Amino acid sequence: MTLVVGVAFLLLTYLQVDWDRREALRQHIDDMQNLSTALTRQAESTIRDAHTVAIGIQRKLEMSGYGAENLHEVLEVSRAQLVTLRDVEGFTVVDAEGRPLLTTIQEPSAAYNASDRDYFTFHHVTKNHGLLIGAPIQSRITGQWVIPLSLRLNDANGEFAGVVLATLYIQRFVDFYQTIDLGSEGVIGLVNRDGTNLARSRLADQGYAFSVSRSPLLRIVNEDGVMRGSIVLKAMTDDVRRIYGFDTSAEYPILVTAAVSEEQAMQPWRNRALQTWALTGSVLMIFMSMAWMMWRALGRQGRMEARLQAMHRSLTSANHALEIMAGEDALTGLANRRRLDEMLQAAFSSTAAQGQSLSFVLLDVDYFKRFNDQYGHPAGDEALKQVAAVLKRHAKRSADTTARYGGEELALILPGAERAAAMAVAEAIRADVEALAIANQGSPYGALTLSIGVASGIPGHDMQAPADLVTAADIALYAAKGAGRNRVACDENSD
Repeated sequence: MTLVVGVAFLLLTYLQVDWDRREALRQHIDDMQNLSTALTRQAESTIRDAHTVAIGIQRKLEMSGYGAENLHEVLEVSRAQLVTLRDVEGFTVVDAEGRPLLTTIQEPSAAYNASDRDYFTFHHVTKNHGLLIGAPIQSRITGQWVIPLSLRLNDANGEFAGVVLATLYIQRFVDFYQTIDLGSEGVIGLVNRDGTNLARSRLADQGYAFSVSRSPLLRIVNEDGVMRGSIVLKAMTDDVRRIYGFDTSAEYPILVTAAVSEEQAMQPWRNRALQTWALTGSVLMIFMSMAWMMWRALGRQGRMEARLQAMHRSLTSANHALEIMAGEDALTGLANRRRLDEMLQAAFSSTAAQGQSLSFVLLDVDYFKRFNDQYGHPAGDEALKQVAAVLKRHAKRSADTTARYGGEELALILPGAERAAAMAVAEAIRADVEALAIANQGSPYGALTLSIGVASGIPGHDMQAPADLVTAADIALYAAKGAGRNRVACDENSD
């Protein structure tokens, strides 16, 4: 019997540690995916701004010609645009021979010629009128490493007349990426979909000439058509195994990867696992010691009962500690996702049996990524705790369940609550969070706010499974975000 209990306890500990490992890995995957998406949008915006000005130069010259007066006008407009385009080195127009017609860069060399540049050769032989994002080059005017964005110029007969060139500072991307803390082995990379590295937070030994065209990640994107996702693999540059999140641009042939060292990312989990196993070992040692004492004390009923009671208390305390670890979110003190799923299933069955309504409220902190970027993750954690405290205050009945759904998303289960009551609770939560007046300069509201989706119905009648209720609340949450955020929306099919 003692052996059976010991094996069961070890198995329980193993399952808990393994679940915690999978949850930690999933959280890092989500973080890297979200980070890569945000950085892809930032890169898109930078390229789009330069692209827009380059298109204006292209159309102006092709329509109005290459006379001195027109070139001067284009130069002045381009210089004016550079005032707000901090990531753009400059705009240059070269003729069909590669000689500069105009450039916004101060004091260009008189001997400057671009006829041997790859982008010039490409546009000279290709009639593609679209944008070419070239491999990094060292500017012959400033000496800076830049990303060339180029457009072909045609004359009145459609023949090659030169190139419009916009150059982006690579160092601006690098400096920005290095402000994001991904550990000493984390890396962020801006990559062309042909495998060319455009910018990287950690420069490879091969410098800017390094290509990742053979990377499994690029094969997933280019061959399998996966536009956003994650992968865990060993890097080609330094053999470090990392957790990668990636996202591609729908507008340009680029993607951004954000990666954290698997070793460093999972270290907190390893520490927790060691603590858990240490606790398990301690409890097992106590258990085995007490079993030995019980065997020696067999026949002395009074002492044996006292020892059995002590052992029972120890096991109860250990099981209670494991239950808390398995069911509670460490940051907010709310139920975790696993506990939420269990409570939602229980509430669904109970209300279905009684023919009562069941409401599910899904809350998302607006612009939370911007908040973390602006104030730092410790401030973000503190803000989530305050929002969780507001949520707890509004779970007034014993059957109400509050939980952390994932990341900055929280949830509330309201058994027996119909649509109107659930909407009232959701609006009160939203108002109370807004009243906290937690500053968020990244939000148009200037403060931390919530978008909330509500779904209600009678289980077994309006919905067939708990997942249907969660999906309806998620759709309502999406509607609240689409309507401007900082508001409550209800699923249209709710009772």
